Amino acid sequence: MVVIVEKQITRTGERVETQKTELADAHCHLDMMKDWELVKKSIDSGVLTLITNGVDNRTNKKTLELCDKRNIFGAIGIDPENALKLEEEDLDEEVEKVAKMVKDNMDKVVAIGEIGLDYTKAGTFELVGKQKTVFERMLDIATKFDLPVCVHSRNAMDDVLATLEAREMQKVQLHFFEGNVQQAMKAVRSGYMISMPSIDSTKRRQVIKDVPLDKLLCESDSPAAGESPKDVEKVARLVAEIKGLTYERASEALTLNTKRFFNIQTKLGFMRN
Repeated sequence: MVVIVEKQITRTGERVETQKTELADAHCHLDMMKDWELVKKSIDSGVLTLITNGVDNRTNKKTLELCDKRNIFGAIGIDPENALKLEEEDLDEEVEKVAKMVKDNMDKVVAIGEIGLDYTKAGTFELVGKQKTVFERMLDIATKFDLPVCVHSRNAMDDVLATLEAREMQKVQLHFFEGNVQQAMKAVRSGYMISMPSIDSTKRRQVIKDVPLDKLLCESDSPAAGESPKDVEKVARLVAEIKGLTYERASEALTLNTKRFFNIQTKLGFMRN
């Protein structure tokens, strides 16, 4: 079990030790956080690994600025919602910007993300086609630089899985997993990671029950869904409950899965004031 031991001195001068369980947030958007104190408190509570995602080139730039290679690591890409905003004549240029950012920041970028398909945002065959084009181009970048991908899917899981399989993608995080057990197990057979948010549901409970522990990740998706990275504690407790594990054992496994998937080592301590 991985624990963080802190030594503190009380008002009476007594020296005491406190232990905190280490956790990892496999998907968040720190560039969107309005209260940075919540991020510091999350790290202080033991969430020492944070994977922050961009969604377009504006947020990709902010994401890279936040990466400290200590606690915060970056995933950059163009998500399906922002793919729809691209004018056809600008698409190649925006994709190339992502590729250049990756090349120039290999010490900070640990994945290509957030990318994927979202059919709630694409109401026509033309718009679906645009999302698929950008998704494919992002997968090209991931393949070129041998990086994992953080994949968003909404009402598009079958097409997402088919695309990833056709491209023979190896390292895939299915972020904020929306699918059913059958889709989850198909993803697991392909070697993909199932990333769970703190929002509980009967369907997600069944997925957690059936998916092997070594194929699960926990995420806050804060502040888009969760309040802060600390919300991964809720996911770890849910996994522990469903799998019949202690909270510490579940946290250890989920943290190790995250570090292995993104090929990172997190240093103890704070990143900035």
